[in-house]
Amino acid sequence: MKKKLLVFSAVVLAAVFLISTVATAAVVTKDIKAHYKNIKIKVNGKLINVGDTEPFIYNERTYVPIRLVSEALDKVVEWDNNQNMVIINDKSPSELSQQLAAKDAQIQNLTYQNSLLQGKVIELQKTIDELESEKKKADDKKEDADEYIEDYLYDEYSKWKGIKFDFNVKESKGNFTVTIKFDRSDYKSEWNKLSEKTITNWIEDIYDFVEDEFPDAGFKGTIYDTDEREDLVEFEESKGKIKMRFYDYDSKSNFDDLEDDLNYYFGSGLSTYHKNFGKLKADIEVDEYKYDDEVYITIIVDTSKYADEWDDVFDTAAADDWLYDIMDYAYDELKDYAIYGHVENSKGKTQATFECSSSGRKKINWK
Repeated sequence: MKKKLLVFSAVVLAAVFLISTVATAAVVTKDIKAHYKNIKIKVNGKLINVGDTEPFIYNERTYVPIRLVSEALDKVVEWDNNQNMVIINDKSPSELSQQLAAKDAQIQNLTYQNSLLQGKVIELQKTIDELESEKKKADDKKEDADEYIEDYLYDEYSKWKGIKFDFNVKESKGNFTVTIKFDRSDYKSEWNKLSEKTITNWIEDIYDFVEDEFPDAGFKGTIYDTDEREDLVEFEESKGKIKMRFYDYDSKSNFDDLEDDLNYYFGSGLSTYHKNFGKLKADIEVDEYKYDDEVYITIIVDTSKYADEWDDVFDTAAADDWLYDIMDYAYDELKDYAIYGHVENSKGKTQATFECSSSGRKKINWK
């Protein structure tokens, strides 16, 4: 190692390293040769930064800055200029207490910071777990896409509008075919209540779900009557919109079955209500009224042949029972529909009006 050779005055040495000689109040100066070898100081295992007060070797002795070493040993160093004396003492209890308090505060702060970091670690781990769970669900969804959609449809629509539906979903090359099945004979009145708009909105809701879960997927299907084994509705997505096709599904055909039943049970054989009905016959027609949940019944009494019989029962309790039974039957078939209607003779003259509210409250007015 390269040595540095410097010449110091004794005055400088006395001030920095406390090498001095006092004699009759005079200062003795001496030239010395000091060797610098990049000497390092380590106190209790900790390397001390000496800065510009580098230790050196003189006369085979190593000289170190006394303040630097003393303070590293947790001592208090003072310089008495009058006596040219370095004074080294232990720290007072109050100073030690202050140091301990400062260290304790540091420990508490570090402990608090550590708890914050631990909390963040827990939150990050929770987020990672949630993302992994979502990724697994997404992977499972892609792998079993048809079952995924079927499960959703059963959860949401297995009993839609009072009708029990079954669902079958087939996936092919990213396109979905949905078959919606039900027995129309079991849910005739419930199905007849549904307008084309209501059914269209339903299919659009199903498509919106599929589109959200599987963007750009093709979508088509049918609503199938398992009783008649025929399609009632076909639907298909085209450019983001649903095209609907209804088979034999118009306002009047919804009530054909009810009309047939009313004519069968209440259009003839009316003597069961009262003998005065005799062989009186009536033709009963059923149509939609002003709104989707309203029906209008027209009863045309054949007074061209049975005028006397009609005169005998007009505005009687027996005729009231006949009309009440017609309304009851229609109400049972159509559930929450409101029913309106009138009775007219063969000449088209109104004989009576009647109505049954959606709650089942009935009223008859004879003219």
